[in-house]
Amino acid sequence: MKKLISIIVATIAALTCVGGAAGCGSSGRRAPSDTIRYIVYSSGGSLDDSDRIKESVNQRTKEELGFNVEFEYLGYDDYANKLGLYFGTDENFDMCFTGSILSGLSYSDRAADGYFRDITDLLPEYAPELWASMDAKIWDAARVNGRIYGVINEQIFARSVGLCIDKEIANALNLTQEKIDEEGWDYRYCINLAMEHIKNDSTISTGGKIPSTTLVIGEAWSDIFMQNYALDSLGADALIPGIIEAGEDKTQVINQYESQYFREFVDFCREMHEKGYITKEQASSPITSNQRVRITGTYKPGAEATLYNAIGREFVQFRFGTPLLTTYNVTTSMTAINNRSGNVDKCLKFIELMYTDKSFYNLVALGEEGVDYSWSDATDDNGETYYYISYNKQSKYKLNTDWSVGTEFNVYRKYLQPADVVEKTRALNANSTVSPAYGFTFLPTSSLRTDISSCYMEASTQIKQLLNGTYDNSKTTDKIIEELVAKLNSNGAARIISAKQTQLDAFLNK
Repeated sequence: MKKLISIIVATIAALTCVGGAAGCGSSGRRAPSDTIRYIVYSSGGSLDDSDRIKESVNQRTKEELGFNVEFEYLGYDDYANKLGLYFGTDENFDMCFTGSILSGLSYSDRAADGYFRDITDLLPEYAPELWASMDAKIWDAARVNGRIYGVINEQIFARSVGLCIDKEIANALNLTQEKIDEEGWDYRYCINLAMEHIKNDSTISTGGKIPSTTLVIGEAWSDIFMQNYALDSLGADALIPGIIEAGEDKTQVINQYESQYFREFVDFCREMHEKGYITKEQASSPITSNQRVRITGTYKPGAEATLYNAIGREFVQFRFGTPLLTTYNVTTSMTAINNRSGNVDKCLKFIELMYTDKSFYNLVALGEEGVDYSWSDATDDNGETYYYISYNKQSKYKLNTDWSVGTEFNVYRKYLQPADVVEKTRALNANSTVSPAYGFTFLPTSSLRTDISSCYMEASTQIKQLLNGTYDNSKTTDKIIEELVAKLNSNGAARIISAKQTQLDAFLNK
């Protein structure tokens, strides 16, 4: 799943309950209506033909549920900003995409501020199959002060590092998961191995120059740093100071920027740029079909199929680190109901239909068969024929975020995806290491929000420079870290860490 919005804008602080926003915590609900308005996150895909999908959806909902749905699609660039304005101006909508990945507008913060409807008792009443579909332990991650304010969009929850390498290159290197495990190789070694091979392959790297976006490390902060070492950000964004290490008695909140893990991350980024594996122009270049080595965000059964559909090249996926279950990982993608909505029953019935009716879910997530996608057949490794979908290039409806509109386990099978991808993902979720802070969500007081915003911006700026190569390469790793830590401390990092520790202790001692 793509990491969502990684910036906090200055206006967000003004859109909290502190200023007395019109809809904040209000019990004055709007009258029920025969249409629910759903704010959907879309990842930059084409939505020119969305009216056609809306019409097809409403044919179903009107007949089966007795009401209509009005979709509003907001893209990657403006989702957090516009949703923040909606909260602050008491916009009349019924439900929206939310989650822990919405920095500054996270699910837990908005729920604690009173923007979302408490559905703890309503879920079993209006969405009983949805409620029963996930273990009580999973639902516990959605609890804020003991209550549930959002529906979890089901997907991979147990996070560990996923590294995909072009199948031809992996085969040439005789690279297998078994070999990686036996040799004890880490992600860094395997990336270097693959990139050295690419640099020396004249059919890829003319004159030894590696093409831009051949290596894509994406949001490497969470993909590498946090997940590789099973670190828990305590329900908050990983950029905010204060984490714990998963393990028995590992409940001391530390400043991650002073840890050995962050030092390794800085060294890794610098190494990739110094070797020419990532160039500065890549920061402003779109990710292209050149990519042959990619950190996928998290290890996920079937991720090779997603990359094939996006790039047209076969990959082999490898896993590093310990699959970890944290509050943040489970609540990454959610759907919540506006506290002022008079249509909570309709919203929950709609979400239940998305979970229980595969054809309806895929209509919203993918579009219409024959127009937006088509079925084909292929032969698997066992010689068995299977059927899969492929996206039609001429389609003008590409939401590109099937993980944000319900259970991703309902999406139709894709080329190269194993038949048991859902079972494998659920098994990975069920057998993961559980953080000692699972179920805990850090809820900052109003006095801390300025500190959090300031620290976030400082850390975000430095990490983006490390990722895109615009950092000051005349400085040593020690100097980069020293200066960042000093800036964070001057912006209240110690106060944030202390508050996290106090809240975590209270949670653990209940």
